[in-house]
Order: sequence, then C-alpha cells, then structure tokens
Amino acid sequence: MSGSNYFTSPKPNQSQSNAGGDPSLHAHKKGDAKHSHSKEVSNQNLLLIALILTLSFSGVEGAAAYFAGSLALISDAGHMVTDAAALGLALLAQIISKRPPSPKHSFGFGRAEALAAFVNGIVMLVLVAWIVFEAISRFYTPHQVDGLTVTIVAAIGLLMNVVVAWVLSRDKKSVNTRAALVHVMGDLLGSVAALLAGLVIQLTGWMPIDAILSILVSLLILKSTISILHESYHFLMEGVPLHIDYLQVGSDLKKVPGVLAVHDLHVWEMTPSFPALIGHIEIEHMQDWPEIMSRINVMLLDQHGIDHVTLQPEEVGQHEHDHYHDDIPQAQNSAPAALHAGDTFFVQCTNGDGSHRMAYHAWGDPSNPKVLLCVHGLTRRGSDFNTLAQAMSKDYYVVCPDVVGRGDSDRLQNPMMYAVPQYVADMASLVKHLGVAHVDWLGTSMGGLIGMVYASMPNSPIRRMLINDVGPRIEPEAIKRLGSYVGQTFSFANRADALERLNAICASFGEHTPQEWEIYNGPMLIQKNGLWEMHYDPDISVPFASVNPIMAKAGEMAMWHAFKQIHIPMLIVRGGNSDLLSAKTVAEMCKVNPYARSIEIPNVGHAPAFVKTEQIALAKEFFS
Repeated sequence: MSGSNYFTSPKPNQSQSNAGGDPSLHAHKKGDAKHSHSKEVSNQNLLLIALILTLSFSGVEGAAAYFAGSLALISDAGHMVTDAAALGLALLAQIISKRPPSPKHSFGFGRAEALAAFVNGIVMLVLVAWIVFEAISRFYTPHQVDGLTVTIVAAIGLLMNVVVAWVLSRDKKSVNTRAALVHVMGDLLGSVAALLAGLVIQLTGWMPIDAILSILVSLLILKSTISILHESYHFLMEGVPLHIDYLQVGSDLKKVPGVLAVHDLHVWEMTPSFPALIGHIEIEHMQDWPEIMSRINVMLLDQHGIDHVTLQPEEVGQHEHDHYHDDIPQAQNSAPAALHAGDTFFVQCTNGDGSHRMAYHAWGDPSNPKVLLCVHGLTRRGSDFNTLAQAMSKDYYVVCPDVVGRGDSDRLQNPMMYAVPQYVADMASLVKHLGVAHVDWLGTSMGGLIGMVYASMPNSPIRRMLINDVGPRIEPEAIKRLGSYVGQTFSFANRADALERLNAICASFGEHTPQEWEIYNGPMLIQKNGLWEMHYDPDISVPFASVNPIMAKAGEMAMWHAFKQIHIPMLIVRGGNSDLLSAKTVAEMCKVNPYARSIEIPNVGHAPAFVKTEQIALAKEFFS
C-alpha cells in the first residue's frame, strides 16, 4: 500500500530549481506587510567606538589591579574585558542581522541580535558569581590593597565608562545593544565602587571595604542581567511580544466588521521590534475579503503596532440551523430528525469517465453539526466502524463511506482511477452533500492517506484527524504482504470457511473474540452465484500492482510534502507490531509537523481495528 498508489507524481521541487535564490519570493506586493525583513539595526559605529575605548583601557586597568591587589579594581578590569567581548559579539550580531534573506533563511538574520544578548547575559551571570565568591573568600583571607593606585585608576575608568555608556545609550531600540549597555553600566558601577574602596582604604586603612563594595555592585548588575536574559529568551522562544496583549488582539479581530470567527492565531516577533501575526479568519462571503483584510491591517497597526500580517480567509458554510441531509425528505425538516443506526445513503460523484455513486453509512442525528468521517483501508469498507460509530453517535453524526469500488459503492470502468486523487474528490463531494463546513476525520491505513491529502489542501474542512497506522512512508514488508492477497482469488462455498480465511488474513489487527470477528469481518463477505467472495472490485489491485520503485519513491515524496502542509491537531496511532508504519516514520512525522502527536497500541499489528473498548476510548478522548 505504497503512497504512490494513491497520489499522482509530484511536480519538480521548486525550492531546488531556485537554488540560486529568487528575489521575488521575499518581495512584498500590495496587501503584504509594509516592512522589509532586513530591518534597520542599530548604528554599528556606536558599538565600534565603544569597543575601541573599552578594549584600550581594560589592559591598563588589569595591570594596575594586579599591582594594587584590589578585588574591586580586578572586578572592574574583568568587567571591561567582558564588556569588550560583549561589544564584539554585539557588533558581529549587527553585521549578521543586516544580511538579506536567502533561500534557507527567508526572514533574514535578525535573531542574531537576541542570541548575542542571551549569550552576554549568561557570561555576566558567571562573572557575578565569580566576584561574589572571591569577595567572600577575602573576608577570611584579607588582601593588602594600594588605595592610591586604586583611586587614580578607578577615576580614569569611571570617566571612560561614562563616555562609553553615553555612546551606547544613543541606541535604545536594539535589545542586543541594551545588553551590551548593561555590561558597561555594571562596569561604571564597578569603577564607582573601586573609587570608593580606594578612598576608604587611603583614609582609614580598612581593607574589607574592597570586598563589600564588589558584592554590592555584583548584586546591582544581577537585576539588569536577569531582565535582559528574560527578554532575549522570550524572543528566541517566539513568545508573544511583551508589549502586546494576545487575548486583546483576538478580541479586537473578532470586532472587525465582516469577521465571524478567529482561530489558529499566533503572534510573535520575527526580528526585534517587528511583531508578526498569522491566523485563520472566518467570513461569510469570499468576495468581501479584500475589504475586510484592509480593515484588519489598519486596526492591527493602529492599536497593536503589528504590521506584518498573514491571514487565511475561510468561507463559513451554512449555519447549524441550515444543516440538512439530502436523503431526508423535506417534510421531515419541521420535525425532529430521525436517528440513524447504520442506515445506508448514496452521494453522486464524478470521475474521468462520467459519474458514480458512493455509498455511506450514517449513525446518529443528521442535524448534528459535529460530523465525524471514518474512512477505511485498502480492502475494507465503512462497516469496519460500526462499533466505533455506535459509541460516537451520541456526540457526533458519524458517516462511514464505502470508498468507490468497495462495499455498496459503484465500481469504476477504468481501474487506474482507483487512486487517492479520485478518493479525495469523492470525499469532497460527500462533505458538500452533507452541507457542513467542518468535519473531523478518522482514517485507517488508506483512509489515513486520503485524509492527509485532503487536509493539506487549501480551505480543507478537516479540523481534527486521527491517522490510524499509516504514514507517508510504507514499509516494503507491508507492500509484499498486501500484494499476496489483494485482488487474488477468494471464493468459498461455505461462509464459515470464508470467514476463517479472512480472519487469518486479518490476524495482525489484534486478538478478537469470535463475536468481534463476526462484527468486523462478516460484512466483508458477499454471496455471489452461490459462492462467498470479497465485497470489493478485484481491479482495485491494478494500480497497486503497476507501481515500480521510481513511482513508489515519487509517491512517498508527495505524501511527505502533503503531510507537512497540514495545520490541524493530529493523532498518529501505531500498532506496536505494525509492518506498515515503522516507529522511525512516526518519529519523523512528529518531528516535521508540530501539530502531530503519536501513541502506540501494544500487541497489535496493522492496523488497530477500533472495536476494543480501550481503543474506542482513545478515539473519544482525542475527538472530545
């Protein structure tokens, strides 16, 4: 059941064909945000001047501190050396952040500033810890300090730090420059402390003042350092900008005329001082979107200072009270809808050769706006979900289609149409037929592949999806196993023998009682010309058998691409002994798509049948 059986070959990889870079991808057009990704960063000349002044004096102060024996002066010299490194990092970050966007870094390198600020903060914490430790040790082992040397050098250092602090204070926007300024302010306080220590030692000869003032300065520096660390860490973790109220943004969006609902809303800073917003907006008519978007842009910029906005409009379907089922006579609309318990209906679908009917089995209240689509595997049918559907029908209107070529659905004249693109088109026809805007999806094996492709499409109605034991990569062992029976002769004179053989084929689904096997596999058997056969068109194996290694690889690449485009909650369920979905593939799925999480069911192969109480409870929990 390789992915290429169900998906057409992908188009050439555009990102690879544009390896040299396509400037148009980064350009903004009318309606886009009004800022450039390569933002104007702080004046590099300010950092360069501060670096030269600091570095030139740190050597002088270090030598004087050594000969004077002063901890206050040593800490001040250490501050200046650290300042020089911090300023160097800040200058490097300024240069890097000015680099333009590239095919690998579409937002540019603005985050380099925050990264340098975070590193500077960590260094300051280490330095503060060392000074406090050294100062405490000096209480037990006093050092002789030359007060006159300390006073003179500290005074010169104080003047130098005042000049450097003044230079850096001219740039108040950059978090990175402000981090460097914290270093310099700490050094300035260190110079004041060293000056006071020198004066006290000169006048009184009391040596402990040197250590005491060093601790005091360190504690003062600590507060500013923690503030910078908090701000830069919050930025690097893509937190909501500190000056923006996320809940208020959502509330204001809902108040914009024309906006019916807001969901999947995210606010963060791409680069310092440039907040960005993405989200989904539900509107009544798509033709109104340009005007609504214009109102949103004005509101976000004026009230929240957000000018980089990416929103996806979604046209809301019929309201809940307009929800109807085509198969219910209009006379019933005025009365409470009858509950369905596996009743069979049909939806008309189109294909390349004309049209066909797809059967579906319904459970629950057809007026319930919460719809759960349960889609089966390659050789199965909608009855697989009878037990699950009955359990879920109190909360959902559960719809279980027979994918074309299976069960009660029509057979296709062209067997090569038995592929995922046709199946997705049929499911879209079914959703439209049901008259709902959103559905939840449970797809087993092939049903999971259909769901992944459908969910990756623009404006997909799927809002939540359970993927049962399938992924973009299908293991070769499973393909070999499926090929051993799909489309092969299956004909028995006795139903019991046919059921026994089918149960053996499905042994990997897990251990089940005879009653459970009857419920699960019984509907798979149909009597034709006095013989018991499988319910599906044997020609569904034709596209399956035509796949070669190149087609299989192309199909896998296409499925991975589709999976990465899905932005809805997903639960990947894997049978612990599955030969189709490997644990490695599950791990990769969760890695490449943050919306996915996984769970493994032990002692089950491909695929969990969802007839066991604990498996049904798992589905209920996810969809609740």
